[in-house]
Formats: sequence, C-alpha cells, structure tokens
Amino acid sequence: MACVLLRGTAAASGRRAGALSAAQPLRKHFQQHHASLLYIISSSSGSSSSSMSAASRHRHGDTCRRSLCISSSSSSLLCSPVSRRQLCSVSAAPAAQQQAAPEAAADPPHVSVLLAEVLAAFEGRQVGCYVDGTLGAAGHAAAMLAQHPEMHTLVGFDLDPTAHALASARLAAAGAQVVPVSVSATGSASFAAPAAAPGPTAFVVRSNFGRMGCVLPQLPLRGGGTGSGAGSGSGNGSSSLSEGAGVDAILLDLGISSMQVDTADRGFSFLREGPLDMRMDPGAALSAEQLVNTWPEAELGRVFREFGEERYWKSIARRIVAAREEEPITTTQQLVRAIGNPGGAGGRGGRGGRGGKGGGDAKYKHPATRVFQAIRIAVNGELQSIAQVLPDAIDCLAPGGRLAVITFHSLEDRIVKWAFRRAAGMAPSDEQLPSYCLPFEEAQPEASIRILTRRPVAPSEEEQQANVRSRSAKLRVVEKL
Repeated sequence: MACVLLRGTAAASGRRAGALSAAQPLRKHFQQHHASLLYIISSSSGSSSSSMSAASRHRHGDTCRRSLCISSSSSSLLCSPVSRRQLCSVSAAPAAQQQAAPEAAADPPHVSVLLAEVLAAFEGRQVGCYVDGTLGAAGHAAAMLAQHPEMHTLVGFDLDPTAHALASARLAAAGAQVVPVSVSATGSASFAAPAAAPGPTAFVVRSNFGRMGCVLPQLPLRGGGTGSGAGSGSGNGSSSLSEGAGVDAILLDLGISSMQVDTADRGFSFLREGPLDMRMDPGAALSAEQLVNTWPEAELGRVFREFGEERYWKSIARRIVAAREEEPITTTQQLVRAIGNPGGAGGRGGRGGRGGKGGGDAKYKHPATRVFQAIRIAVNGELQSIAQVLPDAIDCLAPGGRLAVITFHSLEDRIVKWAFRRAAGMAPSDEQLPSYCLPFEEAQPEASIRILTRRPVAPSEEEQQANVRSRSAKLRVVEKL
C-alpha cells in the first residue's frame, strides 16, 4: 500500500514552532492524497536525467524525500534545505495499476530526477496547461498528468526522435491524445487538428525548447481547440497565449538524458566506444567529430575553458590537435586517448570512472569528463538555448503560474540563477558574468516573478546513493506575479 509521510520534529524554539504550525495544512493535505501521489512517484519513470538498476530503483522507492519549508507570510511552497519537514515515498504501485500502463511500468531507460520535489512544487494547484521543455521519455510529464486530472493540454519539446517515440507511447498509455508537431526553420508549427475526444491533448513538438516563445502561441492551448491543418504551419487563433491568458506550469529538466549517454552510437559517453557524434538532434549540421577535427586550437581551448571549466584547457587542446594531425579523431575512445591525463598522477588520478581512485572518492572526475561536456554543449548550443528560453517561459506563464528548472552543472545553474534574480527585480551581481549569461547590468524596473526556492533544492542522500547521476541536480522554482 502506497503512503506519503511528512516527518518533522517537535520544536523548542518559537521560530521552529511557527514553522511547524504553518506546515499543518500541508501535512493534512498530503495525508489525504498519499495514495495517488505515491503511485505517481513509483509508476512514473524516465526523464532527461538519470538511470537506475532495478535494485537501485527499489531502494529509491523506499525513501524519496526533500526538505519542505512553508513561508509564514504566504501559503506558497518554499523549498529549503534547512527545513526538517520531508516528503517521503514508500512502497510501490499495485501490480494491477502498473499493468494498466505497460509503457510506463516497463523497465525504463532512465528515471526522473527530483520527481517528488517537482510534483510538490505544483501540488495543490490547478494545472490546466502544462509545458515540459525537455520531454525525454515523459517521466515527469506522465507524473504530472496523473497528479493533475484537470489537465487538458500538455506540450512537450524534444529534438530526439527516440525520445519522441518513447514519450508518445507513454503519454498515450496515460490516456492522452498525442499530436505530433513539426517546426520549420522559420519557427512555423505544423500539426493535424486534434480530434474531439475526452481526455487531455499532448502536443509532442520536435524542436529545441529555445523556440518555446514562438511555438506555444501557435498551439490551441485551451481544451477542445482545433489546430492548424497539417502542413499549414500557421497559428489558429485559439491559443490561450494569443488571448492574454497563459500556461499554468512549465518544467525544464536541463542537460542530457541517460538514454542518450547509455547509447554508445550517440557518442556522448567517454566510457563507451562509439562514433564521435554528440548531437541531440541527429539531423543537426554540426557533430562532435567535425568540431574536434576542424576547429582551431585556440577555439577548442576556449570551448574547454568556458563550457567545461577545464583547468588544463590549453594542454588538452594542444594534445587533440597533435593527435588529429596523425589521423582523424572519429570515435569516443580516440578522443579519450588524445586527452590523456593532463593532470598527471598528482592531479585527477589515472584511469577510473565516477568512483575515484580506489573507488571511494566521489569527487573524482575522469580526465575526459569536462572535455566531453564542453564539446556536447558547443555542438548543441545548450547554454544559448537556456538563456533564450528563460525569459520566454516567464512571459508564457499565467499569473500565479510556476516555472521549475532542474540544472546539472554550474554553468546551467548560473544562467538560471541570474535570470531569475533579474526577473524578480533584484540588483545585478558585482561579479563579471560569463558571455553565455543574459545581460544583467541593472535591475528590472518591475518584478515579474517571485522566487520560491530560497536555495536550490538538491536530491536527498537516498536518491544520490541510489542514482549517482542525480548528485549534481539542483531545482529552482519561481511564480509569475
């Protein structure tokens, strides 16, 4: 039997006692809805984040928790690591329920990171229209559908055709009418008109989330609308955005999905032999092989320094250029050998993976980690897309709508942090922001959002132990004013 617990300790101080008192309505709310929430958590797996073994998923199902803090001046949910209130999930969905959605219940290619925390950010709110900017295999999206039966429209963006196939099957199994959407080079959306049918409509958009601002106004975001004819590519006038309303909830789960990392032919992993590709959109013009073999040494160094924060960027760029002069670098392992171990035995250690020297140092990084990250970011224009989508996503929100963003490394998080601070009307930073951040030279005249996460929410220790790829994740949430 599924259950959800909110655990806390009795408070001796006045401030802690006040926080406990403020949390009582939330505690009662979760106790009343514990069965449905845990089924969402346990039966929804797969997003753009992380893979688990069956045993790891079982351990993670035993306890998935995150600190929750309730503001004494507002009923809004604030996530803070200093609170002792924790959302815990125990057990798993009944077998009969799992059989009702075979695609969702089958062993997934990856598991959604911070799933309980994302659901908590939108819990108790009316979500008629939900946008998932990084659909992946629809782990978060399927969970949101289950938690919000009032949802009439779901829009998911993803460039990966494999993700589209997985997500479409999963959303259809969850009862949604799936409508594929193609986007032209000029940003025109084409799709077949949704049929008049009960249940939500899921628009699965083959596009980068950076185009969210131009695609959403072309879709019929109100329930029961009719779309532009297939191939017409023109808006239909029924979008709630074009009529002054907006989206209720938006999620951006940034980074790369585990199913991409774990597929050797995609070339994302330095632990697997495969072609040097790294394109999230297999049809994109620039591949990692082209970048590595044709870009000048100085430009390679800049990519490693800015996008990988690589300490040894100069020597690595020099090594790669020397290696490609002998023969083209066409595979992941050729690139790993060209990178070598620039830090030496006293730097980052020798061979190894995520476990570190002797398997015990969690902070150890393989010498190729930052270089592969930097090349992937450059090939896919990831940071530019993030900087572009954040203000557009905020503009698309309805008053009271929420935007949740999960980041996986400091470059992503830095962009999100300062974009949120600017939109909240806060003062700019004294530090020199990197070129990939949005310009932030003066405070925005009028705040358009309020920041709900006092500090970014990190995965629980249990989730990090069960799923090592989740350890760097951070969740930030804002609400439209």
